[in-house]
Amino acid sequence: MSLRFGMIADDLTGANDSGIQLKEKGLDTAVYFELPNESSAEAIVIDTDSRALQENEAYQETFKAAEFLKQHGCKHIYKKMDSTLRGYIGKELQAMENALNPEFIVIAPALPAYGRTTVRGSHQLHGEPVSDTELSMDPKHPVKESHLPTLLKNEIGEEAALITSDFLNEGVDVQEQSVRKWKENQTKYVVCDAVTTNDLYEIAKKFQRFSEKVVWAGSAGLAEVLPEVLGIEKEESVTNKHSERGPVLTVCGSLSQITQTQVGYAVDQPGIRPLLVRTEEIFSGDWSMKEEGYIEDSVRSLRNGEDVVLYVPSNIEVRERVLMEASSLGLSKLEIGKKISSALGAMTKKIVEQVKELNSLVLTGGDTAKDVAKSLGATGISLSYQMEAGIPSGHLLGIERPIQVVTKAGAFGKESSIYSAIETLRGVERVDRETSNRYHYG
Repeated sequence: MSLRFGMIADDLTGANDSGIQLKEKGLDTAVYFELPNESSAEAIVIDTDSRALQENEAYQETFKAAEFLKQHGCKHIYKKMDSTLRGYIGKELQAMENALNPEFIVIAPALPAYGRTTVRGSHQLHGEPVSDTELSMDPKHPVKESHLPTLLKNEIGEEAALITSDFLNEGVDVQEQSVRKWKENQTKYVVCDAVTTNDLYEIAKKFQRFSEKVVWAGSAGLAEVLPEVLGIEKEESVTNKHSERGPVLTVCGSLSQITQTQVGYAVDQPGIRPLLVRTEEIFSGDWSMKEEGYIEDSVRSLRNGEDVVLYVPSNIEVRERVLMEASSLGLSKLEIGKKISSALGAMTKKIVEQVKELNSLVLTGGDTAKDVAKSLGATGISLSYQMEAGIPSGHLLGIERPIQVVTKAGAFGKESSIYSAIETLRGVERVDRETSNRYHYG
């Protein structure tokens, strides 16, 4: 295994939307659900799935993945962070530090193309601190702190340096003086402001000069600029977009309002069969009977040439009914989410088995994407190209049947994104896709 770049992510959609940045810079890139025994890829992304674990388990999984990359001689290692700060940010960065002993961990989670920026250490979504948005009510990982230095201090007791836009505009002598001071004080964590993708590019360029022992930590924004800065960018290879044509099954497990809007747009289009899965039924005693009904409807529609959108509702009333059903079973919020995504994965497996001409899936939400892929026996995803910024396509690894998948984080994309993905998998080229599939900088 000869690796030029290694990345560690805590969920599958994040692994894919950051990994695809490497692919589009010419690096053959694969995402794996477990530590791979072998890989021909130049860059690999390990999905630890640690956002669904307990804090100490998340640390251990991240540490193991970092050790694996180090043992395989990977020079450039990247910790993919959620662009809205969900998950165990501090603990997983601490695992990277303990496994790799870098001089610096450069932390820049901004993703300006989707309104994620960092200003004076405060991470924001469309100008509002992330802890003041709907993310503060995330059912599994509510975001309670937006100020990254404070988050690190509270979670792992580490002081962090802060790079603001003022630092980027300073002379080299002043910048190097700050870096020397951080080294003397053994300050390893460096939080970086960024409001444009060019800011991320400049941060990477400067730290590449300041130190050779850097662990990079960020979202898809920083991942996109690094290959050029690190000198590992290659000419992008031509990818066969999609040779097989057939019906498309979309599975949406995300509760994000953005995804719900995208679903609403998609199901209003001709040739789309919407199937609303009433999530409270998953926790009821007659779920197997209800499940069979959803499967029969899906199979019938797909065989008739329709595209099916299988989705869950996200309104407050439904969430309350789900919590009521689940509480009677003694389930935690994490266990509730896992049961729902597992049910969607199991249904998808049965549908795919019954519809032989089905070879295209659109998967929304990290847990849903992972459970669907694993239910089909996949070990990973070989990334191909972006349909639009942050929405990648690839094919499943580890199974004989060729299945192409598009994955989308719940809060990513435009109103038409899900329908655009369905169209593209169907072979309909959209004129706006080629101009919107990168996070431009410069």
